[in-house]
Amino acid sequence: MVKDMGMTNKQFQGFIRLALELLEKALQKSPDNEELRKVRDIFQSMLEDGN
Repeated sequence: MVKDMGMTNKQFQGFIRLALELLEKALQKSPDNEELRKVRDIFQSMLEDGN
């Protein structure tokens, strides 16, 4: 049995902002990591699309 535990738009945006903050900290430690940059860009576009 699967139960839908959906998020509100506000909760989703909060999750994305938290992830972006963590990605930025990781990029400060490893600025040349292209994979981190790609993930950060994807998350940033998700946040912008939600507005």
